[in-house]
Amino acid sequence: MVRGQNSLFKDYTNLLIKNDALSKENRNLKYLNELQERRLKTFAEKEAKNKEELDKKDELIKQKDYEIARLKALLNMDGTNHNIPTSQTPINKKKVIPNTREKTGKSKGGQIGHPKHKLEKFKDEEVNEYCEHDMEKCPCCNSDTIEKTGEVKEKDELDFEIIVKKRRHVFYEYKCEKCGKIFHQEIPNNLKEDNKYGPQVQAFELTLMNQANVTINKAQKIIYGMTDGEINLSEGYIAKLQKRASKELEDFMQEMKKEIIKQKLLHWDDTVIMVNTNRSCLRFYGTDNLAYYTAHMQKNKEGLDEDEILKLLPKETIVEHDHNKVNYNEEYQFENAECNRHLMSDLQKVVDNLNHSWAKDLKELLSKMNKRRNWLIKKEKTEFEQEDLNKFEDKLSNIILKAYEENKKEDPKRYFVDKEMTLIQRILDYKNSYFLWVYNFDVPFTNNLSERSLRGAKSKMKASGQFENIENAKYYATIRSYIETCNRSNVNIYNALVMLAIGKPYTLEEILNGKAE
Repeated sequence: MVRGQNSLFKDYTNLLIKNDALSKENRNLKYLNELQERRLKTFAEKEAKNKEELDKKDELIKQKDYEIARLKALLNMDGTNHNIPTSQTPINKKKVIPNTREKTGKSKGGQIGHPKHKLEKFKDEEVNEYCEHDMEKCPCCNSDTIEKTGEVKEKDELDFEIIVKKRRHVFYEYKCEKCGKIFHQEIPNNLKEDNKYGPQVQAFELTLMNQANVTINKAQKIIYGMTDGEINLSEGYIAKLQKRASKELEDFMQEMKKEIIKQKLLHWDDTVIMVNTNRSCLRFYGTDNLAYYTAHMQKNKEGLDEDEILKLLPKETIVEHDHNKVNYNEEYQFENAECNRHLMSDLQKVVDNLNHSWAKDLKELLSKMNKRRNWLIKKEKTEFEQEDLNKFEDKLSNIILKAYEENKKEDPKRYFVDKEMTLIQRILDYKNSYFLWVYNFDVPFTNNLSERSLRGAKSKMKASGQFENIENAKYYATIRSYIETCNRSNVNIYNALVMLAIGKPYTLEEILNGKAE
């Protein structure tokens, strides 16, 4: 029994030793496991942190890409995809002048078989000066024993010269033998002073200032040079001449306003001018025959109401403009027509920045419809067939649906996505105004008439920089109205300004009815 007990005790002891060893090993394993778990946790935390940093960097890269795309879009702006003048084209870019005319493939200049345009030889009775060219020696042997054979070659030359006239007007005094009263002929207002600049000088100065758009000091120098220093106008006189000419046209401007309001189709637009370092506004209203300009310190509805044109137009009048939202004011009754040239530019921006096909499709649709309309007009048609209109409306609806789909697929933060959606919504909101030209052939496709009418003001700003005050800008607008209206009726502008200088400007009726000489 003792031996059996000793064996059990020995086994028990061995088991305790093994248990202690296993417990120690277990503690070591637990420690290693905890250490590994801590390492795994640390690694996971680092991995999560790295992922967060990578996500931030990816977002930053995306934002940088969007910013690069935005800046590239700004660099690529020109007259084809943005409504900016070619004068603002960056120095490192080639000027792109929008031109809707189709290329013929012909070379520049006169074509083969086309008659040459040249000055015709004068009739004998037209010649008022002769210049005879004599030779003294033979060009071959240098002999001075030469004589004329009687044969001549005549070459004509058309030229002009400035002749300064120092004209004196004489007004005699008379005495009536019957009543004994002494009197003389009434002296015109333009001759009240002892010496005045004549109407030709004034007309030429007005031409330089308001038609050629040169600066005051350059206009002064031009006349000084052309008259060999005989006529030296002061800048103060030129400024007063602008004011006086504008005052003489007050009745003309009232006639213009009444006639403008009667028009069935009216174009209008405005452009920025500088007045005493401030951004101000020169506005145009007109038609193919009428040009009415106004100037304001600010570009707002108050100026439009002050002009008293838009608010007096009846609901039958159609007004073409460049999406001037003020036109949709509830106080105005007329029907609006939007310029599709500007719409085409906005669509091109979408193409350049997002390359979405809906914008290309809409540009192509509008271009084809416009060409088709022009062809029908040449055929003396007044409207599209109903089938053509139905096809146009179906295509337009499909394009707009496609526009929404393409826009939704883009990242909202991507550059120009928000602007694209604004354009899509604008087309839908103003659909009737944008496509009125499709249903009414009297409505032009573009508002280019207004833009062409305002180019002179841009030339004026490039030359002069700014107007000294708003009054001078208004003088320019008034005189420009008279000049441009005469020009549109093929009335000689210089003659019209001579009449203005003597205080008898042409009336609007004389200009429009061909009575102005």
